[in-house]
Amino acid sequence: MNRSHPLGRVAFMVPCLLFATAMAAPQARHPVETLYEEAVAAADRQDWPAYLSAVEQALVLAPGQPALQRRRAEALAQLGRSDEALRILQGLATWGVATKPAENKLLTPLHDLPGWPAVLTAAAAALEPRGDMALSFTLAEADLVPEGIAYDPLDDVFYVSSVARRKIVRVDRAGSATDFIAPGEHGYLGGLGLAVDAERRRLWTVSTAQLDDGLFDAATAHTSAVHVFDLRTGALLWCHVTAQADTFGLNDICVLPDGGAAASVSDRGLVLRFGPDGGEPVALTPPGALPGANGLCVGADGKGLYVSAYTLGVMRLDPDSGVVTPACVPDADFTTVGVDGLYLADGALIAVQNYVGLDRVAKFTLRGDGLIDGCEPLVARQPMFVDPTTGAIAPDGFHFIADSYVSPFYGREDKSVLTGFGTTRVMRVGVE
Repeated sequence: MNRSHPLGRVAFMVPCLLFATAMAAPQARHPVETLYEEAVAAADRQDWPAYLSAVEQALVLAPGQPALQRRRAEALAQLGRSDEALRILQGLATWGVATKPAENKLLTPLHDLPGWPAVLTAAAAALEPRGDMALSFTLAEADLVPEGIAYDPLDDVFYVSSVARRKIVRVDRAGSATDFIAPGEHGYLGGLGLAVDAERRRLWTVSTAQLDDGLFDAATAHTSAVHVFDLRTGALLWCHVTAQADTFGLNDICVLPDGGAAASVSDRGLVLRFGPDGGEPVALTPPGALPGANGLCVGADGKGLYVSAYTLGVMRLDPDSGVVTPACVPDADFTTVGVDGLYLADGALIAVQNYVGLDRVAKFTLRGDGLIDGCEPLVARQPMFVDPTTGAIAPDGFHFIADSYVSPFYGREDKSVLTGFGTTRVMRVGVE
């Protein structure tokens, strides 16, 4: 397999190892997911006490879940507990999420109350643009639909993955890009998470073949891959490809202190650990422990992991025991749901959130015991944003993909259409 590389043309033959593990069992469900379904069923039959009960049980496990909080307000409104419902809706507005209270029929009992206009005003204000940012570079090639980005501090360059073009590009500070791997090379699928191991000069990558990509035949769909490249030569060191029966949705990846890596598996709700030199991955959690597992990073202690359970919030994972606990302090007045990219920087977590109207880069402050105790939105809901996804910490700030076009790409009706999405801008925001 030959390819062009900034350091010259190289040719290597490296086997991609197909792996199948015991995790091909039916997908496990998190208790919050079960309780949510119970709540929806109760609302459908207008059993408001049962609706409230199911929602409140779920909130014990996921207090920062905005959809659950909104449903609690609905149940309270239907049960005549109007003041409580109004307080919840006001609180949700401070979280910066989209609640659309005026369109919610279950909130109709609140419409004539003195506090209702304030709820509408706060809900609208929550979705206003916020913060400042600067352009890092624009990717000249259109329609890449990039999802992952990583920074190499030694070469002072960025690596960006492409879903639509199935490749990785190497980008310098001026925005000049060259293909690090060619489209589909080494069996690379739709490009997602990337992580640079600067010390060992390695690039870890995740790619997937999703059904709605429209890029893969039946024999390839429902597979994922981890590729590891040598940053000095561009050589493929090794790769793992999932067996189709496992339907793993590998999503993001981070480097571990021992030179291995941890990868999130969204549709299985778990995290896998890969050794530095390949071999079978090891599951760090049981399936379903981290529903929608997405962005992840190593904590300041170098041992624990912070992992985004996308619809529940950021969790802490002890890799040795597999124990998962909420990462936020109790009664936090902010939400950590919808985190796509997650990074540790100077004792804080930097997160890209792209769920329920958040569309922002946020700084989650950490107290001494590692729990998140504060949230500072750095930039949010800018008009140029089209699915901000992930970012990378560099000496001059946090660089993030502002307009990935992921949603229009996956949502297109004609899957043969691979153009017309646009060029992507990488923006920069200060994190100090």
